[in-house]
Amino acid sequence: MNTRSGIRHRAVSVISRSRRRSAGSILINTAIALSLIVITLIGTELGYLFYLKRELQKTADLAALAGAQGLGVNNCAAATNAAVTNAAQNMPVGLAPLAAESVVCGRWDPALKPTSPHFGPPDSGQKFNAVRVTISRTPQLLLAGIPGNQPRPITVDAMAAQQNPRANLSIRTTLATIDSTQSPLLNAILGGFLGGGLNIDAVGWNGVLNTNVKLLTFIDQLGINLGIGVGKYDQVLSTNVSVGTLIQAMIDALQRSGNTAQVVIDALNAVKVTATAAAAQPLLKLGDLLGVQTGTDAAALNTDIQLFQLLQGVVQAANAKNGLTATASLPLSGLATITTNVKVIEPPQLSATGNPALAKLNPTGPDQIYVRTAQVRTLISIDLPALSGITSLVNALTNALAPVTDLLNNLLSLNLFTGLQNILGCTLGCTRNVTDLKILPAPVRLDISLDAGGAASRVTDFSCTSGATSLTAQTTTSAATLRVGSLGATAAAAKANAFSSSAPPPVNPVPVIDIGSQSCQLGLLGIGVVSCDSSTRKAYYGGGLGLKADVPVASSTQSQFFANPPTLDQPPTYLAIVTQNIVNSVSDTLKALNLLIPIPPTAPGGGLSSVLSGLTNTLSSVINILTSVVSGVLSPLLDPLVNTLLSNVLGVNLAQAEVGGRLSCSSGAELVY
Repeated sequence: MNTRSGIRHRAVSVISRSRRRSAGSILINTAIALSLIVITLIGTELGYLFYLKRELQKTADLAALAGAQGLGVNNCAAATNAAVTNAAQNMPVGLAPLAAESVVCGRWDPALKPTSPHFGPPDSGQKFNAVRVTISRTPQLLLAGIPGNQPRPITVDAMAAQQNPRANLSIRTTLATIDSTQSPLLNAILGGFLGGGLNIDAVGWNGVLNTNVKLLTFIDQLGINLGIGVGKYDQVLSTNVSVGTLIQAMIDALQRSGNTAQVVIDALNAVKVTATAAAAQPLLKLGDLLGVQTGTDAAALNTDIQLFQLLQGVVQAANAKNGLTATASLPLSGLATITTNVKVIEPPQLSATGNPALAKLNPTGPDQIYVRTAQVRTLISIDLPALSGITSLVNALTNALAPVTDLLNNLLSLNLFTGLQNILGCTLGCTRNVTDLKILPAPVRLDISLDAGGAASRVTDFSCTSGATSLTAQTTTSAATLRVGSLGATAAAAKANAFSSSAPPPVNPVPVIDIGSQSCQLGLLGIGVVSCDSSTRKAYYGGGLGLKADVPVASSTQSQFFANPPTLDQPPTYLAIVTQNIVNSVSDTLKALNLLIPIPPTAPGGGLSSVLSGLTNTLSSVINILTSVVSGVLSPLLDPLVNTLLSNVLGVNLAQAEVGGRLSCSSGAELVY
C-alpha cells in the first residue's frame, strides 16, 4: 500500500512540473515573436525614413542644379524660381513644397573660401555662380502607437555651381626668328627699357622665342614665391610685383615643368640681373598684362603663352611705368649710323580669359575679354652730315633756281632800284639789302617721330551650339601718327618734346629753301655785287620752303570670326589683322603729301607765300626735285625704323599682328556639395 501511494505521488509531481515548463516555453516564444514583430515594424519605419531622406536629397540635388542653370549671368530671382519649380515636381507626396527662403544664391570658390563648403556671399566685383538648397521636413510616423517612437526630422543640403563657357584671346606678332642683326637691337631696347644693358646672343633670344610657359603654372609659382599660395589667382594678379620677381617666377615655372633648354634659363637670368640692378624698379600688376575675369577657375588658366611675348610685355610695362627712354643705333645702308630713341607709352595686354557670356553683355565693361599690343613712340634725329644723298640735290637746285633769284629780288622788294634815283644813288657804288637764297641752310637736323598705336581686340559674341561653336572678336588697328620736321631747337629739346606726356610734340618745318637778305656792296651804277656782309643776313626775311609733316595713318575696325575654335587646353587658332603695312602706309602718305610748305616771312610786306602764284611755273620743277629727293632720303630711314625696330624688336607693326581665339563650351551646372 505504502509503496503504491508513493509511486502515485511522484507521478503527479512530474506531471505538474511538465505543465509548468510548457507554460514558460509559450511565454518565451510569445515574447520572442512580439519582439520580432516590433523590430520588423521599427525597421520598416527606419526604412521609410531612409527612403524619404534619399528622395529629399534627390529633390534638393535636382533643385540646386536647376537653380544654378537658372542663374544665367547673376540672376538670383530666376535661379530661385527654377529651383522651387523643379522641387515641386520631385518632392515626395505628403511633404510641404520647397519655399523660396530655402534657396540661397552665393559664390562657390574653393580658392578664396578654403573652409568647406567653400560657399558664401560674393566678394566685391564678383557675381553669383552657385545655388544652395536646404530641405528640412518631419514626416508622419508609420507606427505612431509604438511607445517611444517619436517623429524624426530629416534635413538634406545640396549645392550646385555653374559650369560657364570660357574664352581666351591672345595677340602676337608673326616674328619667327631672331637673326644676328636683331639681337643687338633687342639688347639695346629691352635693356634700355629696364634702365641697364643686356648681352644676350641670337641663340638665347631664339630659345626664349620658341618656348611656351603654362599660364596656370606660372601664376601658381608666382603665388608661392610671393607667399600667397596656390589657387588664389585674383590675389596674385592684383598684387604689385617687381620685374625681377616676375622673371624669377618664369624661371621656376619652366624648371618645374622640365625640358627647358639651359640657354633659355640663362637668357631669363640675364634679364633678371638687369632688372634688379636698375635704379628704377617699378612695381607691376600681372593682371595688367594678363586679363583674367574675377573668379576665373583653374581650368580657364590651363593655357600656354609664348615666353618671349610674356617677357617682352613685362619689360614694356616696366618702361611705361618708369618713363625711361631706350637708345639704340641703327646702321643704315648708305647713311651714317643714326641714334634712335624709343619709349612705351602704353604697355601691351597679351592674353585675356573669361566667361564670354559676361563679355558679350558688355564688351567694354569690367568683364571684358580684351587684348592689345603696346603703343610705342620712336624718335630719330638726323644731322646734315648723315644725309649724304642730298649733295646731288644742292647741285640740281642751284641751276634750277638761278633765274629765280632776280625775279625774287623784284617781287620781294629787296633789290628794287629803278629810274634816276637808283642810278644817282649808286654812281659811285652803294650798299643795299639783296636777296640771299640758301638751300638746306646749316645746321640742319631732321626729326622723324612715329607713334605706333598697335592693335586691340575684344570678344563681342560666341556660340556653343553643338558641332558649330564660334567666337567673334572686334579688332581695331589704332591710328599711327607720323611727324617729320623739327621737334625742338636742339636734339635734347626735340627728345623732351617728343616724349612729353602733357601735350603732343610741336612740329616746325625744317628749312629747305631759305629766302633771306643780307647787306651787299653794289658796283658802279648799281650793277653787280662787289661784296656782302654775311653778318647782316636776316634768315626767313622773305620766308621760304620747309619740310614738314604731321599726319595720322588711319585706323580701321574689323570683325574676326573663329569657327569651331580649339578649347583652352589646345594651341589657339590665329587670324591675321587685315590692314595695310605701316611702312607702306607711311610711304604712300609721304608720296601724297606736299612735304614742302611755304614758311611765313618774319618781316612785313614779304614772303614767298604771297608770290607763289606768280612763281608756280618757275618753281614747279624745283618743288618736284625737292620732293623726289627728300622722299628718297626718308624712305631708307623709315623702312628700317619700322620694319627692323618696331616690327621685329617690339612687335608693334600692325600688319604683323595676329589674334588667337580659344573657346571651351562646358556649360551647365555640377553638384559641388
